[in-house]
This record gives sequence, C-alpha cells and structure tokens, in this order.
Amino acid sequence: MRGAKLKRTDEILRSVISEALLTKVRDPRIGLVSITEVRTSPEYDTARVYVTVFGDDQTRENALAGLRSAASFLQAEIKKAVRMRRTPRLRFIYDDSIDRGFRVDAVLRGMSAEDDLDGDAAGTGEDDAVGGATGEDDAVGGAADEGHEE
Repeated sequence: MRGAKLKRTDEILRSVISEALLTKVRDPRIGLVSITEVRTSPEYDTARVYVTVFGDDQTRENALAGLRSAASFLQAEIKKAVRMRRTPRLRFIYDDSIDRGFRVDAVLRGMSAEDDLDGDAAGTGEDDAVGGATGEDDAVGGAADEGHEE
C-alpha cells in the first residue's frame, strides 16, 4: 500500500508535468497527451509517468519519443517548482487501460446484442419482470433483508 506522502508527491508531480506540457514544452511530436497517473518509487529516484495519446500507433510512438526527449527539461521544471531532496528521473509509459476498456466495452456490447437476439427468439416477453406476475418480494429490502438491523 502506498503511503500518503508518496501519493501527495505523485499528484504534485502530475500537476507540475501537466502544466509544463501545456505551457512550456513546444515539441510538435507531443500532441494530445494526457497524464493518467504518476507513480514515484519509494526512494524518490524514479517516477513512472503513465500517459494516453489521442491518435494512431505512429502518433503514440512519436508522442512518447517527444516526451522522452523532454524528460530532462521536465525534471528541471520539477526541481524549480517542488522542493525535494532528490528530483526523480521521469520514465514515460503508455497507459493502455483506456484501450483495454474500449475492447471490453466492445465485447460486452457484442454479448448484449447476441442476448437481445436470443431473447427475442426464445420467449414472448410476458412475465419477464423479477418476481413474476404476482410481484412477490419485488420491494427493496424484501425477504432477503429480514433480521438485518440498521
């Protein structure tokens, strides 16, 4: 588990790097880049900066090359903005969590579409509600919550 000091450091570094990318870094390779997370090592010697890049694979590679090229400048900006015993070395890593999320979403949508097709063919659609036609135990906190004290 990460300590509170490390978490604060991560957020401060994320803020300083984001601000510098917006206002001071002029590398054309760095297009639409978003910093999703910063993870500083417990020794404060390295900070992994996770980024997402809007665009195709070539755009992503160019942006990462631009970020790596700007790393020493960004480290100097951190040194100016934050009083630290040691300024961490920045390592830029592509964060593929958004891509994975899109793939999972596409799979789930595909499964949902298949379920819709199967459901339309399988039944008439009558009495599909929870509890059937009588509506027993439809209320929140029904029979399953008996004996539970608030």
